[in-house]
Amino acid sequence: MTKTISYMAIAIGTIASSMALQAQAANIYIMDDNNQPMENMVVYLQSNNPAAFATPALASDSSTTQARQNPVEVHQKDKQFSPYITIVQKGYQLKFVNDDDITHHIYSASGPKRFSFKLRQDGVNKDMVFDQLGHISMGCNIHDWMSGHILIVDTPHFANTDNKGLVSFDNIAPGQYQLVVWHPQLQAINNQNSYQIDLPLSKPLTLTVTDTMGEIPSQQSLDDFEFLEGY
Repeated sequence: MTKTISYMAIAIGTIASSMALQAQAANIYIMDDNNQPMENMVVYLQSNNPAAFATPALASDSSTTQARQNPVEVHQKDKQFSPYITIVQKGYQLKFVNDDDITHHIYSASGPKRFSFKLRQDGVNKDMVFDQLGHISMGCNIHDWMSGHILIVDTPHFANTDNKGLVSFDNIAPGQYQLVVWHPQLQAINNQNSYQIDLPLSKPLTLTVTDTMGEIPSQQSLDDFEFLEGY
């Protein structure tokens, strides 16, 4: 009886330790080759086991999905895209919201999904589902200095680095992952660096990106003008 209780205690302790490791946050710092933090870099995890991350049903499906319930939003505010980079999981819904009191004409001429539509003014919006992976560059036909980017990924584990270069991932199952660092101005193949990491981490991980970063374009007109009536 004593041995049985001892084995049960060991088993329970092992399960508890495994759960604690899984719940432990993975803190990862992205730095440049001058050891300076890289802010607003996209970081996402991909599993070597594709079955680890299920893709949600598309919004056109009859079932209720997160794509319908909690769309990701990209705003047009002060004649800028906000945020500059938007990350969307494949199959999820994206909502374009015009917060300005003027019309925007949003377009993308390349990437996995091409579009062109007008958003008149005062909080009007348009929903769209992205079901193909890849990078989409956006612009505005009226305000040609506006630029923004959408990245569609096939994982629920993604984030942007903060001003310390930090991203944190919670509740990740133990295992080997490919960690991808991406930015539209990163001058590398496919604008990304990839690393193999094992989770959980025993301590914070620092990764160094040695590729050059291009200049992020300013979303500001040198010659401001008002919206053309009747467009």
